[in-house]
Amino acid sequence: MMQRDLTPDVLRGFALLGILVVNIQFMGLHSEEGARGEWLSGAVNGSAGFIMAALFAGKFYLLFSFLFGYSSAYIIKDERGNRGRWIKRCFALMFFGALHFTFLWHGDIIFLYGLLGLLLLAFFFRSDRTLKIWTRVIYIVSSVFITLIGILLLIGERFFPQETSAEVFEPRLNEVLRNGAFLDAIGPRLELWVFGLISGIFLQGGLAFAAFLLGLRLARSKFLSLPMDRAQNSKMIKRGFLLGLPIQLISAFTVVRNEQRTDPSEAIYLFCLFVAFISAPLLSMAYVGVIRKLVEDKAGLVAWMKPAGQMSLTVYISQSIITSLIFGPWGLGLFAELETWSVFTLALVIWLFLVAFSNLWLKRFSKGPLEKLLGLLTGRNSKRQKA
Repeated sequence: MMQRDLTPDVLRGFALLGILVVNIQFMGLHSEEGARGEWLSGAVNGSAGFIMAALFAGKFYLLFSFLFGYSSAYIIKDERGNRGRWIKRCFALMFFGALHFTFLWHGDIIFLYGLLGLLLLAFFFRSDRTLKIWTRVIYIVSSVFITLIGILLLIGERFFPQETSAEVFEPRLNEVLRNGAFLDAIGPRLELWVFGLISGIFLQGGLAFAAFLLGLRLARSKFLSLPMDRAQNSKMIKRGFLLGLPIQLISAFTVVRNEQRTDPSEAIYLFCLFVAFISAPLLSMAYVGVIRKLVEDKAGLVAWMKPAGQMSLTVYISQSIITSLIFGPWGLGLFAELETWSVFTLALVIWLFLVAFSNLWLKRFSKGPLEKLLGLLTGRNSKRQKA
């Protein structure tokens, strides 16, 4: 069996932390709003919300999207005959995603990845130049669209306050997560999933697909394989932190201060969120650069995250299972009982536990349980290398 590249797996393991940090506020505080309003009151909760918004929100789904596109090249292998396997893989992911958003987590990304993954079929055998052009076009169009929506929201709230103000309805899922039964949550969860899927495709789908294409193109040059181009990597890190981090910090600070007001502006919140989405690729690629550097120079500091990356599907679903048992009334019943800083800390603990579990599991088995099942469904050849 060919040896796997270390960097993609470490990046996946790291990305799972960021995804859980963002998701857990919707899992444990408010199923639609997350950490907003009263959940950001006080210095400690405000600081936790600031960190989640500045360093995590919007960055790690792009990192995961980049890796999804990167891994697709390992499956296709520049052979048109492998397209059938990719199609089966996408439908299998949609199946797993459907089970996930039905019974566990309405913010599922697996279904959307499977759906958008089918669109990659049109790009697998295109030239690098074509991929680069489409990546830029999709990113620019998505960014302009998101920016225009943000500007219109600000204008509407400023000049038409009565028309743009809407009564906020409490999601039915919140009440079920306080007092309902496990199966009672299916209907309310599907309602939020449909809304999230539609808004996600319009607001984040384009950026995610642009990351798919970037990952696909860079996989051809073995971008994440060693040795790396040190000058290029250093430039990527500096550009990401010097340009991307200030935007994220200002946006996150504005969001927290706005939410701590007695009369917060919905338009300001959404506009800052959109700005964070658009600029997120800068910080995401800075994270990639840092991990690449650590893997090459001090692999021992990050290699412990590799097993979680190897069985990322299992870990991703396991995060939802654990949080469901912690927050749901069919488990510990802690939904809306903890504070923002507590759920942030809990995300770190759950992630560390699952990384440890992954290390133990892969000492006895070659694949994670869901990875094994996915391989059976798609007919994966175990002798092929996969990032």
